[in-house]
Amino acid sequence: MDQTGYSDPPPAARDAEHPAGTQPAVSRVRHAIAVSPVVQGLLALVVYLTVWTVTKTFPLLLHLGRPALDQGGMDPNFFVWTLNWWPYAIAHGLNPLHTSVIEAPGGTSLAWITTMPPVALLMAPITVTAGPVVSYNLLLIGSLPVSAWAAFVLCRRLTGRFWPALAGGGVYGFSAYETSHFAAGQINLAFGPILPLTVYLVVLWRDGKIGARMFTGFLALALTAQYYLFIETFAGLTVVAVIALAAGYALAGAQHRPAVARLIRLTAVAYLLTLVAAAPDLWAVLSHVPPGEVRSPVGTSLDLASLVRPDAGHALGLNWLARLSPEYWNWARGGYVGFPLLVLAALTAATAWSSRLVRFLTVMLAAIILVALGPVLLVNGHRVVTLPWARLWYLPIAHSAFPARLMVFADLVLAVIVALWLADQRGTRRMSAARWLLAVAAIVVIAANMPPVFLLQRQGLASFVTNGGYRRDLVPGSTVVVISHRGNEGLLFEAETNFYTRLAGGYLNRALAHGTDLPGPIAALESGTLTQAKIQGFRSFIKTAKISAIIVETHSRHPWRAIFTQLGLTHQTISGGDLYRPHRQRNAATSP
Repeated sequence: MDQTGYSDPPPAARDAEHPAGTQPAVSRVRHAIAVSPVVQGLLALVVYLTVWTVTKTFPLLLHLGRPALDQGGMDPNFFVWTLNWWPYAIAHGLNPLHTSVIEAPGGTSLAWITTMPPVALLMAPITVTAGPVVSYNLLLIGSLPVSAWAAFVLCRRLTGRFWPALAGGGVYGFSAYETSHFAAGQINLAFGPILPLTVYLVVLWRDGKIGARMFTGFLALALTAQYYLFIETFAGLTVVAVIALAAGYALAGAQHRPAVARLIRLTAVAYLLTLVAAAPDLWAVLSHVPPGEVRSPVGTSLDLASLVRPDAGHALGLNWLARLSPEYWNWARGGYVGFPLLVLAALTAATAWSSRLVRFLTVMLAAIILVALGPVLLVNGHRVVTLPWARLWYLPIAHSAFPARLMVFADLVLAVIVALWLADQRGTRRMSAARWLLAVAAIVVIAANMPPVFLLQRQGLASFVTNGGYRRDLVPGSTVVVISHRGNEGLLFEAETNFYTRLAGGYLNRALAHGTDLPGPIAALESGTLTQAKIQGFRSFIKTAKISAIIVETHSRHPWRAIFTQLGLTHQTISGGDLYRPHRQRNAATSP
């Protein structure tokens, strides 16, 4: 058997099937294709795309131009905006790390905002030609399959076998971490091929397939891409890399430690190159530190029980698990791996401990889970004990991180473990069948816990955009406010109109926007009694920000018609909503 896991029939059997001189060339070609990593990689991608499209994203594929995913949340339309911002800023010679088209009148720095330049530039041709919504929906359709494919490439390199690698890729690409962030529309977290491809580079270097210079250059490129995609994942990757290099050195033995030491030096060089490439953004980040809230990492840490505790309604009929299932969203949802997968990892360690790779993976899995617990040990929502490294999580940078997000690295480790478990050919056919039975059970449990995908069927303000009405009713470069039940519809409006106007408001992140995409003086009008202070605050804001129009989406007309009537504003009915021009108001009451 060769490295690929395939074995050729013995010469006698081959000659019996094809007498001398008669073995068809097409058979040799088919065999070459069957064991080709490129062909198998393409086949794996097709499988992942097909399964994901049929089971989850087919409605998005049917309506690529419709903003549909989780339109009650803020993140999807924010990322639609970012996909158009980068090509627009570059084409117009603007600083992409600062924008004046939102948060009017002053604009805002984007240094601490996740604008995903690698993905935005990758999708720029589609964004420019078909629009940012189409680009975003295609990313949603492809993000998880591409992540699974990248993990497949790594697993196939390590095992040389297609089916075990296919299973391993699926464990990573469709993990609870990936699917939960997909459901929230967070492309920066759901698009995860960089992490497995980074490890793949290490394996290629170890096997002598690429030299030191090529390895260092490609690793620096991967690290830079991850930095600009999402800096928190880059920081997590750095922490995990330090742990991995230390564990690798300790487990390598005297014979292999020089190679690990050289890997450490090459990785350090790659990080230095990454810092050079990230310097412009780092300068902006350090120069524009936002005042944001101080958030305790405890609330975003991994609950130990969540490793095996499914979401409510996803316990597969197991009553004891159903009682443990949370009825609310928690940040540890992405940490779920399921009991069968943990058993599989434990059995792999127990039966193949003599393998240096298995020992390394087991140590890494335990270490990552420990770090993901954050500053305290939580079990089913209860604080058990403060962990020894708790103070590290309250350092200036670390306290804003989400410890539970480190579980993406645990998912990658588990993916490799699954592939190795299935590629192990020791024992009888029954043992092989048992291996597959346990792996299938692990995959079924993960699939059963996938979160629901909320797709909004109505298009809302898009009709005002698609029929060109905004060009008739709005002045280019003027400042507008957009009010809608759809999250961040103002940013969606900006993106779809290619920044035809400026926007007052817009939700960028929780620390800066405090839960609303509306400017504070306008958001205040909707809550409680319409007081004189609120009225004066509204009028002052309208004047200061030079608001020329307020657009209220059709499904949000109530209660805003009543509110604006009290303020003396009259509306003009437009396609998709109401249009108010605050500088053309009647004499409004001066008291509530």
